[in-house]
Amino acid sequence: MSKRDLLLPLAAVLASAAILRAALLTAGAFTFNADEAVVAVMARHIWHGKEIPVFFYGQAYMGSLDAILVALGFAVFGESVLAMRIVQSILYMAVIATTYWLGWRLSGRRYIASVAALIAATPPAVMTLYTTATLGGYNETLILGNLILIYGYEVTHEHESSWRRWAVLGAAAGLGWWTNGLIVVYLAPVALLILRRFSSANLTRYLWAFLFVMLFSAPWWQYNFSHNNAAIAVFLHGRRADNTGFEAAPVGTRLVGLLFLGLPAAMGIRFPWAESYFAFPLSALALPGCAGLFAYWVVRRKPALRRDARGLLLLMVGLFLLIFVASTFGTDPTGRYFLPLIPPLAILTGATLYELRPRRRRLVQSAGVGLLAFYLISNGAAALRQPPGFTTQFDPITHIPHDHDQALIDFLEDNGFTRGYSNYWVAFRLAFLTGERIVLSATLPYKADLSYNPADERYPPYRTVVQNAGPEQIVYITSNHPRLDEIIRQRMAEAGVGAEETQIGPYHVFFNLSKPITPEALGLDRLNAGHIEAYKPQPRPRPG
Repeated sequence: MSKRDLLLPLAAVLASAAILRAALLTAGAFTFNADEAVVAVMARHIWHGKEIPVFFYGQAYMGSLDAILVALGFAVFGESVLAMRIVQSILYMAVIATTYWLGWRLSGRRYIASVAALIAATPPAVMTLYTTATLGGYNETLILGNLILIYGYEVTHEHESSWRRWAVLGAAAGLGWWTNGLIVVYLAPVALLILRRFSSANLTRYLWAFLFVMLFSAPWWQYNFSHNNAAIAVFLHGRRADNTGFEAAPVGTRLVGLLFLGLPAAMGIRFPWAESYFAFPLSALALPGCAGLFAYWVVRRKPALRRDARGLLLLMVGLFLLIFVASTFGTDPTGRYFLPLIPPLAILTGATLYELRPRRRRLVQSAGVGLLAFYLISNGAAALRQPPGFTTQFDPITHIPHDHDQALIDFLEDNGFTRGYSNYWVAFRLAFLTGERIVLSATLPYKADLSYNPADERYPPYRTVVQNAGPEQIVYITSNHPRLDEIIRQRMAEAGVGAEETQIGPYHVFFNLSKPITPEALGLDRLNAGHIEAYKPQPRPRPG
């Protein structure tokens, strides 16, 4: 097969993916939230030469590769949310291309590679969301993961003596290790495949690959050893004020998350921001269908895949499920950690359709078209459901539409209220949207139970800026939280602090404070649900 015949299907798939992505971006279907804003602020600091952080601000994992790439995007397209979306869309095209390449490498069949790429191009909503709205490196993880599988397969089969391929494998592994811990679900099966086909004649090549692993993961190691093993602690401990880990949950809870939240999101039958299934009860057939697909490939005697390719894909899926249940990341309800499953499952789906096609051509065509139509319809339905559209927020209280952002910014800047206190979801969003003209310390709670974790203040320099500001600049801004508004109102009164108030969409602003006071002095960092009952609702001022 000529290179032209091989690349034409990929070009057509990429064109369709670009059209779909452009349509969703034009429709404004994606919310810009604080997690993205943190990446944007990091990219802004990189572009302006302020610093190059090692990790996502305020934590010891998720390397800054994505922020570096976004900074390059700012250099080309200017500092904007659209520039971030363009960078992520370009990376997403690379995800599709490497999925096609992986399908071709593991099967040698254009049909299988094309089906896999089509599924990646018209994906479940969870993949559409997290390859558009960046949370710090999911596109890069998928690209690097695909490269690890491609080159891991090549150096254990047809190209064992290729120094270049061993170097690329090591570089992708090292860069992935720094970028996102999810890369382990790619590294583990490839490492086992290398061990299975171990040869003492390749010892120098193993060392060569290891050299590239260490070279490209150097930022991770340097930070870890200079910060008391913080990068390792993130996977071992509960989420603390220093953001070095996540709260662990019982195994049973993680199993529920696996079966009823994560896998359904990866299969496209559940939106990552909702508990309910899309198109239920029809979509419920996807769970036994996925189990059947897995079982089919376990017992298949002569698969339409190259030697060891089936084992590599099944091993990756199996290890992923095991790691998910065993790790502290098993409590995440969004399904974003399941993104690495989509390319291998897409390849297995393509191989299944290829094998059944000679005997049941119409059934295969109907199944393929039906699957892509389902994903297309689900993406369209998500985009049209405003609110929330595509959002990374699972808790409705943290979903803040953009409708009133500019009105809030205008009010603050027109009156010189450029410093103050807010919650995580407001502070970083306003910081980026205003080019850091408005700086707020993320020291207010946002959860329904009013609990607060100091780790939410991911960029401590903002607190210093606020502390050095004049009292006439200070504001308190809450969002979607009338009970917190009432507590602030009463505690300010108890402290003898006068303040004016205004409501701007979901935002409630306390301004013109009669004297400066910190959230700690008001006890806002120590609230919980038990404090709420002590405060009776009072008449609220009319919106300004």
